[in-house]
Amino acid sequence: MTGRWRLAWEHGSAEVQSLGAMLGPVTLRIGDERELDIMHVAPWAGMTRAGSLPGIMRRLRGEWPCLPFGCTEPPDGLPATWRTHLPSDEWNHGYAANHHWRCVSASETRIHLAIDYPPGSPIEHMEREIAADPHAPAVDIVLRVWARRPARVPAGLHPTFRLPSAAGRVRVVLGPHDGIFSYPAHPAGAISRLLSDTRSESLASLAGVDGPVDLAHLPFAAPAEELLQVRAIGGTGAQAPLALHYLDYDACVGLWWDTAQLPDLLLWVSNGGRIHFPWMSSHLALGAEPVNSLFDLGRVATAPADHPLADRLGIAIGPDAPWETRYRIAAWPQASITNSD
Repeated sequence: MTGRWRLAWEHGSAEVQSLGAMLGPVTLRIGDERELDIMHVAPWAGMTRAGSLPGIMRRLRGEWPCLPFGCTEPPDGLPATWRTHLPSDEWNHGYAANHHWRCVSASETRIHLAIDYPPGSPIEHMEREIAADPHAPAVDIVLRVWARRPARVPAGLHPTFRLPSAAGRVRVVLGPHDGIFSYPAHPAGAISRLLSDTRSESLASLAGVDGPVDLAHLPFAAPAEELLQVRAIGGTGAQAPLALHYLDYDACVGLWWDTAQLPDLLLWVSNGGRIHFPWMSSHLALGAEPVNSLFDLGRVATAPADHPLADRLGIAIGPDAPWETRYRIAAWPQASITNSD
């Protein structure tokens, strides 16, 4: 059975579940009158049929860590210059994303969770702490990874943000970066509007099958399922590498993380582009995933040496000390945003 814990503080509230240690829903209070529900909760959570889904999908929501990051089956249609190989285990996005975590400690403002990995994994166990900022509508998260042996592991964080039903009402703002790369194959069972394996300069003008595609304003007006990797993204001063402007709320949500450890941002635009259960042509969400990984393919494919993402091989872990990263999700009243996309 899924355990659940609730954070509640002056500036917001949040729920954490044991399955995948997923954070969501999250509501942040902006001023005295506005509450912004920021994290996605899949509409099938709680349905009878959801019980047959893999662990990561059963109660999909919010934010969680993925180690090793990525899929366990290569997609069809990869370019001939790519090589495929077998993954080290069977769990999409890693063992921890598909299993229950245990609670180490919990209060109204902080939750500390842990999970042990199977004996054959180079990862021994992971811990994560989620803390409410007592002074702001924000949560701060710490992830620690202990290793049994030295290894390089594709790694990703998986914040998944809520999108409204009205087209174009969320503006996606990226910090400075070194290009946006489309997926090198067609997403399985999905409608894609983008040309595969291309580089674009701007999220507002991506290389599309029928001309430029604007994914800087979501939801997209037509069904689509897209996966893009933003290379070498950064913030500018105090500005977040990623900000979402919810136009109907005059509010913004930002995501900050250590871009030296996780240099890229994988954008999963789920925009009604999958017809089968549980997606049912109506799933809307934006995954904004800090990664050190080759798309979600690092466990099953190798890019040619001249591909701009070929060196995204994962984080180095070892038994001498835990690998640790810190990140933050915060909201604020809308103000001038000067990041480029």
